[in-house]
Amino acid sequence: MLKLNKLLLTIEQDRQKLFNILILTLVVQLAQIKSSLAEYNSANALASNPIEETIQGSSGGSNDTRGCGYVSNDPVYEMNVETRIDYMRFTVQANGGQPTLLVIGPNSGDSFCVLGDRQSGLNPEISGVWEAGYYQIYVGDLTGSRHQFTLNISTNN
Repeated sequence: MLKLNKLLLTIEQDRQKLFNILILTLVVQLAQIKSSLAEYNSANALASNPIEETIQGSSGGSNDTRGCGYVSNDPVYEMNVETRIDYMRFTVQANGGQPTLLVIGPNSGDSFCVLGDRQSGLNPEISGVWEAGYYQIYVGDLTGSRHQFTLNISTNN
C-alpha cells in the first residue's frame, strides 16, 4: 500500500509539472502570436495608408558636411520610424545648383549622402528599406548656394 501511495504521489507531482510546462508554453506562444500580429497590423496600416509628402524649401546652407555639400542648421524633414518600412523613396528636385540629400540616422553615427547623377537628372534620389529609428533629412548644395527645392517622400513603389 505504501508503494502504491508513493507511486500515486509521484504521478500527481509529474502531472503538475507537465501542467505548468504546458501553461508556460501557451504563454510563450501567445506572446509570439501577439508580436506577429502587431507587425502584421503595422505593415498593413502602411500599405493601406501610404506616405505621400511634399516639402518645399531652400537648399544649401553654411554648414560644410565635408562630402555632401553645405546644409542648413536644421533638417528639412525629421521622422521617427516605429517599425521597419520595406520601401520608401526620397527624391529632390531643385531649381538650379547641385543639390545633395543627407540622411542622418537611424543610429547614432549613421549618415549617408546622395548626390544627383545623370540617371536621376542630377536630382538626388534614394529608395529602399528604412529600419526603425529616428532620421533627419537635409537638402544641401555642393557649392553652398541656395536654390528652391521640392522633396518628395513616398512609400508607393
